[in-house]
Amino acid sequence: MSLRQLHHFVTLIEQGSFARAADALHLSQPALTRSIQTLEGDLGPLVDRGYGKARPTAAGTIVLERARRMLREGRELRRDLQMLQDVEIGEIRIGFGPFAASFLLEPVLAALVARHPALRIDLETADTLTMLKSLEAERLDVFVGESQSLAQLPHLKIERLPPLQTAFFVRGTHPLARRRAVSLAALTEYPVAGPRLPASVSEFFNRRLAEDQGNTHGAPCSVLTVTCDDMHALRTLMLSTDAVVLVPRAMMAGLQADRQAVALPLRPATDLRAPYGVVSLAGHSLSPAARAFVTLVHEVLDGHPALRRGAR
Repeated sequence: MSLRQLHHFVTLIEQGSFARAADALHLSQPALTRSIQTLEGDLGPLVDRGYGKARPTAAGTIVLERARRMLREGRELRRDLQMLQDVEIGEIRIGFGPFAASFLLEPVLAALVARHPALRIDLETADTLTMLKSLEAERLDVFVGESQSLAQLPHLKIERLPPLQTAFFVRGTHPLARRRAVSLAALTEYPVAGPRLPASVSEFFNRRLAEDQGNTHGAPCSVLTVTCDDMHALRTLMLSTDAVVLVPRAMMAGLQADRQAVALPLRPATDLRAPYGVVSLAGHSLSPAARAFVTLVHEVLDGHPALRRGAR
């Protein structure tokens, strides 16, 4: 018994006659007959020929159901193997925004290289606007980054990921670390560093700061005094100076555990969750390599409880 013979049998039953089945299979009728006879030699009578139409016997009905399942699984196996080959010999151009890069880039890149060592990878880390331009110019296939500012752009496809929780952090011995509540105005008594923020987020912080300072009609305020998209540089800055840094909670879990870093409790309480997702061009099918990358992003998020907690 072979998949080829099972394919012949299924086609015969679906077509109802040897002549039509042979034509559909591009076989001669004697060749199809020999194939069915060989299969029946292994499994017993499968085709009832007594009604002018090829119908399955009781045994044939059982074989027909199993054969269809086996043929479907065979097609899926060939597709998966072809996809794997396409990944292994392919290339991918991917991007990470600053927040996503801080905790996703390293595990995703390591898993991608370990699983597909022959895959050619071109990786970019940049702010959302820069990556958007690269995506539109087809210099990137897909990127993981802030999605709030992109939500209304119809030419993009955004696969949303759980919102990323961020916070303002200071070193454990910082004067603000002992406070039970900290206003934005209090933050600005020290250098405040963070990545390039979407305009809406920057405006929100600046408006809140103006309210805290009682400066609702004065010159525009700015929360950030240092703009840097390298999250690891921001972490080092926080540990070595009095700077306050805006970074994802997920990347600070280890430092928080031993009190090297403290998340400041803002008052009034402020929701600092950052929407982010996997961004690609709408109407463009992702390559097998790009699909493998997206799968790994989800696997890394799902496989690390600290990252899942930090993403909520």
